[in-house]
Amino acid sequence: MNPLPYLVISLAVSCFAVLHFSSPICPGTVENIYVDSTVGWMGFGFAWTTWSQYLHNITIAVNLATVELEENTTFLGSIRMLHFHKLRSTEDKTRWNINFEIKFPIQDPLPDITALILNGDYICATKENAYNSSKPVKIKVFMEYNHFTKYQTSSAKIVAIHTPKPTTALDQRFPVVDDVECGTIDYANIFQSLVLHGQTITRGSWPWLVSIFSYTGPRLGFQCGATLISNKVVITAAHCFFDRYNRQLPTEDVLLILGQHNLKRPHDQGTQIVYPHSINIHKNYRKRNTIDSDIAVVVLAEVVRFTTFIRPACLWKGSESKDSLVGLNGVTAGWGRDEHGNFFTELPKKAEIPVVSDETCLRSHDAFTKITSEVTFCAGWRNGTDGPCNGDSGGGLMFEREGRWTLRGVVSTSLTDRQSNLCDLKEYVVFTDVVSFVVWIETFLVE
Repeated sequence: MNPLPYLVISLAVSCFAVLHFSSPICPGTVENIYVDSTVGWMGFGFAWTTWSQYLHNITIAVNLATVELEENTTFLGSIRMLHFHKLRSTEDKTRWNINFEIKFPIQDPLPDITALILNGDYICATKENAYNSSKPVKIKVFMEYNHFTKYQTSSAKIVAIHTPKPTTALDQRFPVVDDVECGTIDYANIFQSLVLHGQTITRGSWPWLVSIFSYTGPRLGFQCGATLISNKVVITAAHCFFDRYNRQLPTEDVLLILGQHNLKRPHDQGTQIVYPHSINIHKNYRKRNTIDSDIAVVVLAEVVRFTTFIRPACLWKGSESKDSLVGLNGVTAGWGRDEHGNFFTELPKKAEIPVVSDETCLRSHDAFTKITSEVTFCAGWRNGTDGPCNGDSGGGLMFEREGRWTLRGVVSTSLTDRQSNLCDLKEYVVFTDVVSFVVWIETFLVE
């Protein structure tokens, strides 16, 4: 018997999108990695030396550029040696590898590493005034390590504070806004308006888009998209919280990033890393053999601060049947697989797709009888390119109602392309119909 030709659009491919990134100034020498909610971000450095006096002191200095410090800030950063070991070499000189960690004084935004200096020699450096306007405080973090005794010391000092340039419109996009109407976009502070048809979107033009990450062993990888609908509630697909063995992920292994644009840069200024207080899977959700009620409500552990890049979508209200959607175009966005075969895209893309009737969906392929129900609807172009795909699961299908973007569908399931074993955009995509769950969702909106 052939397996059912459908798949959940989010695959367990966390290894493709791990929460870390290399320093743009010192690529290959310093990598920033998100450890956990307690430690946060740390820098991990890699260097080597053929210095003949290795048995004496090793010195490492890192220059940081950061934003203005709080008045009571006493911690300016630190460096600690992790490993110092000899490598085999066929050359005349012996090579010694050095691994070290850096702790930062400020994590939001992370500082820029402007220089790495080993034993007095510059490994990498940027121009002196490259970061004066955005990150005016210059800090030097210094470490001395003795290979005989294994003793090490670390110190840090402020070396310069540059006068920032006059505030520009770009700098004003991060203030917290208390009174934000759902489903609205802060067009005054983004460079361009909505871009559709599978094109990359501008940061801030889809501010309710949330990225969900989860741990697979020690690695933290991208899992799904989601939609922010209030200052503490996120809507996504239930299957996003189950692994390939149908085991539910522990709540403590999940984190969400709000305001994220580049999937490889979760540290960007204006993003917020938040944690779930609870992950609530709908009681009727089923994953084996058939998928139904594929929806989950995530209640955040802290209240979200709304900005240009972080705003809630409206939750669909009213008793309109899904038949009223037929023929209308909705908009969905995410970092999922693109037409070039990339499993994830660095920047999110939007697609505008039409809703079709249940009858049209069922007639298009026999498999839809197994994965559709009264609480789902189908949408898509069936053109092979435009629409949500692997990695877009949990994202919302939005409709503009009275000038506000409103959540009606959640990306759930698609049929499988047998050649690639990935989503088949020559077929319709199945969405969970949010209207069927509004009463349940609203129980989590009560403060």
